[in-house]
Amino acid sequence: MATQIMNLQDLRTQLAARLQGQKSALPPPTSVRIKAVAKEGFHLPTGEILEELEAIVVDVRYVNALYLKPYKTGVIETPSCWSVAADANEMYPDEKAEKPAANACEGCPMNEWGSGANGNGKKCKNSIRLALLQPDATEKSPVYILELPPTSCGSFLKVLRSLTVPVQTVVMRLSLDNKQTYPKVITELLSPAPDAIAPFLLAAIDRAQTPINRGFDYDA
Repeated sequence: MATQIMNLQDLRTQLAARLQGQKSALPPPTSVRIKAVAKEGFHLPTGEILEELEAIVVDVRYVNALYLKPYKTGVIETPSCWSVAADANEMYPDEKAEKPAANACEGCPMNEWGSGANGNGKKCKNSIRLALLQPDATEKSPVYILELPPTSCGSFLKVLRSLTVPVQTVVMRLSLDNKQTYPKVITELLSPAPDAIAPFLLAAIDRAQTPINRGFDYDA
């Protein structure tokens, strides 16, 4: 009776299948935030680092945050005033903000061009928070959160304004501008979202609500 000899390719195939089983048995990551790091890529909560990120945007929030103290690396500071809203034209200071700068973001002197350091930009930081689902996600997959810094918002908004279908029905590709020393995210429209996402897309939107609406009251 001939003995079957396993080659390396067969072994790789079997081990890959076992690895997938191990991954599916792992507990979900404790964080859902993706961090964009210049010259590196997108750091996922799982520890994986991707040069490019393909994702379905399941929800969007506009975030304004006013920091009165200079930024220090590694120091988490709570802004004195902030707003998180689904409508960029209807933004008001959060009720938990300690020092609201105005009654509304529109017309606030800290949210006007020229209010920043040396008369440049805005004192108030305007960013966009995205809730993301990877195109190969299953109903148990986490919804990730990515904060687009001010310099990255224009690229995303350009794609968003070009859409003639709901944002949740397309796949976008996010990449980093490696010419920059800071994390500038470039957004491109890639393709329609896969039909396989449809059965659990609404549930993913529901799961995204708590993290995407979170303010800056870190001690709460």
